[in-house]
Amino acid sequence: MSNGLLSIGASALNAAFTALQTTGNNIANVSTPGYSREITSFSPQVQTSIGGMYMGSGVAVDAISRVYDDFLGQQTNQAQAMASQADTTAQLTGQINSLFSDTTTGLGAAVDNFFTQIQALSAQPGSAATRQTALSSAQQMSGQFNNYYAQLQSMSQSAQQQIGQEVSTVNSAVAQIASLNGQISLATASGGSPNSLLDQRNQDILTLNQAIGVTTTAQSNGSINVYLANGQPLLVGEQTYALTTGMDPVNPKNVVVGTSDGGTIVALDPNNSGGGAIGALLQFQTQTIPSVENQIGQLAVTLSSQFNALQAQGVDQNGNPGTNFFSSPTIAVTAASANTDVGSLALTASYSDVTQLQASNYQLSVQGGNYTLTRLADGKTVAQGSSASLATTPVTADGMTLNFSATPANGDVFTIAPVQLGAANLSVALSQGAQIAAASPLQASVPSTNAGSLTVGNLAPQALTVPVNPNANLLQPVTLTFSSPTQYTYTYTPASGPPSFTSAAQTYTPGQAININGWSLTLNGTPANGDAVTVTGTGTVSASGDNRNALQMTQLQGQPIVGGSTLDAAYSSVVADVGALASTATTDQTSKDAILKSATTAEASVSGVNLDEEASKLLQYQQQYQAAAQMIQAANTVFNALITDLNAVP
Repeated sequence: MSNGLLSIGASALNAAFTALQTTGNNIANVSTPGYSREITSFSPQVQTSIGGMYMGSGVAVDAISRVYDDFLGQQTNQAQAMASQADTTAQLTGQINSLFSDTTTGLGAAVDNFFTQIQALSAQPGSAATRQTALSSAQQMSGQFNNYYAQLQSMSQSAQQQIGQEVSTVNSAVAQIASLNGQISLATASGGSPNSLLDQRNQDILTLNQAIGVTTTAQSNGSINVYLANGQPLLVGEQTYALTTGMDPVNPKNVVVGTSDGGTIVALDPNNSGGGAIGALLQFQTQTIPSVENQIGQLAVTLSSQFNALQAQGVDQNGNPGTNFFSSPTIAVTAASANTDVGSLALTASYSDVTQLQASNYQLSVQGGNYTLTRLADGKTVAQGSSASLATTPVTADGMTLNFSATPANGDVFTIAPVQLGAANLSVALSQGAQIAAASPLQASVPSTNAGSLTVGNLAPQALTVPVNPNANLLQPVTLTFSSPTQYTYTYTPASGPPSFTSAAQTYTPGQAININGWSLTLNGTPANGDAVTVTGTGTVSASGDNRNALQMTQLQGQPIVGGSTLDAAYSSVVADVGALASTATTDQTSKDAILKSATTAEASVSGVNLDEEASKLLQYQQQYQAAAQMIQAANTVFNALITDLNAVP
């Protein structure tokens, strides 16, 4: 009987000691990241029958279990992926916002200063110092455009480097999880409960979600499989599939991320990456940076093209026709590396109307014998048709014209960037202030013998939207002769053709532009019968004091030439868009961090260590241990008494 009591006491002592160890381990790991609280579970040992009565035989330690909720763990992992993406996005967009927040020495200030100096030039067209200052301000402005593009590119390259670092983190974590899968499978097969290994694996999964969002599926042997958002596996059992980076075959400036399938990267969609830092970095380099580059590039292309058009319409200080003020912008075209005939199939692009340009790249794709031209900024189709027509018929859309030298094949893809490189390539083409064409090559004279009240309002060459070449007709004199206050004819001798030409009767309205021979004339007042006005283009006017073309240059700042907006309004829109982007990212960061905190708290409420609770258990198991020890002591006393009594029997 004492032997049974001793056995019961021993089992109780062992149970209390095991529970004390478990509680102590919980207390020791209260600050260990990823540690899940453990509990010791007990059950009564099999009772024994003595004289028809069943008596207890002590307690058995069944297991040391890990307290963990799979559902809460998955929620934490998902929240971690979203929070990491939001944190990275906020940090990246904050960099762009800082670039555009400088209102005193930034790009906007440089553009304003340039037009201020052109205004000063229009007031003093004969001043060499004023001309040189205007030229210097143009160089400063183009330098700011170049600098902004360079900084945006630096951010993009930094993001691509970070992508490489995060990919290394992913592969390292996946390799660690694969190793743990093997250890856990072995332990599970032998009936063990590898709690610390499970905790370590969960921590690696959390690290993985910081880099990129993944999903996991549990297997019957205790291992887990890991998948990307696009369904591609990173880990199946102990077999890993390395995440890798490569050049985007459609747009080589971008980096793609995915798993390799037969040498081809199955790339993640930046808009469906599952989250994580990589998701934010992919969106930043493929969407955010190009969007901002396109916006400032649109400004640069439109400003330079329009200014060059005005410059070509004027005469410089030496009496020579104006040459390009700025370098001529060009449209970048990239053929996908997988295209059928990249080498011989030429696609060239040119500007048809820079005022209609949009701040976007475009993708022309060919499928099923048809082509589709898509504006990538909003996904809108701007042109489509039979691909066979491309070899003979240019495609015109959004201010640009595309020309193919042959018919592209099905599956071919081309990326067209009409403005993305505008800020990078902007430069001043003039070398001297005297080359600024501030003067107009046209003069209008009203004879003193006129009987009416005609006066010249404005005279300028036409067509700012199309780059102007020197027009020989501009040099030919044109005479307007009025037959009544509301009708006139005009006579001129063309540069080539008939000796002279007299038009049919034209209607005259005071203040309304008269467009003839490449120029536009506005007259005010009422003519009398026989009154005349002569427009002369000599090409060698007295340029030093003539500011008529410079005045048109100053007016360019307030004209709706950037997609229907003025230069100032367009730049303000860029700044506002960047600010809104950063503000939205910060708001999203706050929201996603709060969700992560809530998920982490919910998981910790189940799996975390509560020191008050553990202290209470510690006291309980201490008392249990002491009681078990007393039980063993009592059994020993009874046993000794029994031995003594037996020895006393004669």
